[in-house]
Amino acid sequence: MKPLLFLFLWVFCGHALAVDPPASNAADDVSAFKSRLLAAATRHLNLLLGSDGTVASLKGKTAAGEEALAFYLMFEITGNPGFRNAALSLADRVLKDMRATKFGVLPIKEKEKPDGKTIMGGGPPALGFYTADVACILHKEGGRDDDLKYIAKVLDDYPWNENGWWSQDIDVRTGESKVPLSKPSIINKSASIAMAAGAVSGWVRKIAPETSERLKQKADKCIYGQIIPAQVADGFWHYNLSGKDPKDKDILGYFMLTTHALMELQHFNPAYREPKLDAALHKAQTFALRRIAPMTDPNNGPACDAHTTPSTPRHYALAKEPKRGFQLGLILIGAGHFDEGIKIMDASLKHFPFGDTGQDGAHAATPSASILSRLH
Repeated sequence: MKPLLFLFLWVFCGHALAVDPPASNAADDVSAFKSRLLAAATRHLNLLLGSDGTVASLKGKTAAGEEALAFYLMFEITGNPGFRNAALSLADRVLKDMRATKFGVLPIKEKEKPDGKTIMGGGPPALGFYTADVACILHKEGGRDDDLKYIAKVLDDYPWNENGWWSQDIDVRTGESKVPLSKPSIINKSASIAMAAGAVSGWVRKIAPETSERLKQKADKCIYGQIIPAQVADGFWHYNLSGKDPKDKDILGYFMLTTHALMELQHFNPAYREPKLDAALHKAQTFALRRIAPMTDPNNGPACDAHTTPSTPRHYALAKEPKRGFQLGLILIGAGHFDEGIKIMDASLKHFPFGDTGQDGAHAATPSASILSRLH
C-alpha cells in the first residue's frame, strides 16, 4: 500500500473509529458509502420537519430519544442549525414526559405479573436509550445541569439488585417490579441501563459527584460482574444473565442489542475503552461477522444453528426487518469490518423507512447517524 494512501486511511477510518484501517485500498468505497448514508439520513430527518421547522409527533418506546440523538449527531456532521433545534425540541419533549411521571420512567404497555395482576410497565431497554440519548445532547450543549442531574437521579433511583442487575421493568405508577428483583435480569435490559448509567456518570461527575460514583459502581458491577462473565466462548450472549433462552424470542436480535448498547457506552464515555470490555466486544463483533452476517441480506449463508430458537429467523430478510441490518451494520463498521458492514448497510438502505414517525424510522436513523459520527 502506498504510504500516502495508508496515512489517509488511518486518519479517515482507523483513527476516527479507534480500530484498524481497512485492509484493502477502500478509501474511495468508504467515502462513497458515507455520501450514500448521509443522503439517506438527511432525507429522513428532513421529512420529520414541518415547513416551520417543528418536529412531527413521534410514537414508540424510544422514538423521540433516538431521533433526537440522530438529529444532533447530524447537526454536528452537517452544521445544519435546524437539526440542532429539532434535537433540542425532542430532548425537551422526552424530559417533559419523564417529569410528568412519578419515577421518571415512561410507560410502555400493560404487562401481566406472575400472579395475574396487571401493571403499566416501563423500564429498560427503552429507559436506558432515551435517558442516554437525551443526556448526551444536554452534555454536548452545556448549561443544562439541572436536567442532567434529574436524569442521573432517575437512573440512580431505578430498582437495583446489589448482585449486579436492575429490575426488568416497573409499574410506572407504583415503582413495583413485575417480577421479583431477586431474579437475574434479561441481558439486553441490563446492558442498556449499564450504558446509560456509565455514560451519565461521566457527564455528571463534576455537578453531582456522589450520584456519579453510585452510577459508575452499578454500571461496573453489572458489566464486569455479570455481562462479561456471561459471555460464552464463541462471543455470544444468551438472552438471560442465567444463560437461558426463551423459545419465543429472536435471541440473535437481543444479542445485537446488547452488543450495540455496550459499544455506545464506549462511544459515550471513553473511560470504558479499556482492555477487558474491548476484548468482550471484539469477541461479540467477531461472532456477528462470522455467524449473523452470513445469514443476513444480501448474503445467503447458513443459519446460526449453534444459537437459535423457534423464533429466531434462519435468514434476515431486510425487506421485512431492516432494523436488523442497521443494527448489524453499526456493529460491523464499528469493529472495522468495513467490507461486510458496508455491504449489509447498503442492502438496508434500500428499505430505509423514510419519514416514518415511529420506531422503524428511529431504528434506521440513529444507527445511520451513529456510523457517520464514528466516520466523521
